[in-house]
Amino acid sequence: MMRSWLRAVVWLALGLALGVALGLYVGWVAWPLEVTEANPTILQEQYRQDYTLLIAAAYGEDGDLEAARQRLYSLNPDDPAGWLVKFTVDYILAGRDETEIRQLVRLANDLGLYSPAMAPYLPALETDDVQE
Repeated sequence: MMRSWLRAVVWLALGLALGVALGLYVGWVAWPLEVTEANPTILQEQYRQDYTLLIAAAYGEDGDLEAARQRLYSLNPDDPAGWLVKFTVDYILAGRDETEIRQLVRLANDLGLYSPAMAPYLPALETDDVQE
């Protein structure tokens, strides 16, 4: 009697392990989930902030202002400019990473947006005449 119970437990454990392995293979290798065309407006606040940082970093690398504008619009179609200014100022006031702040300020500035908090991070105006 004990042997048949032990045999059943072993077969059950093997079946369970095989089922889990097969499920993982099918889900991760054979037919993995491919998310495309995800809508950034449904992101949680932290992920929206991260996405905004990525937009600014991408703009810093490629300089494609129109692509950055479209990405910001996809993030907040109601007020992309307001979102960028608010996030940038909040980021500055929180004393975050200066490189990321400069990327955000550059993007905002190139989009024609301004806040006094951004002034220290704007590139200095280049002039030929140096006043003494």
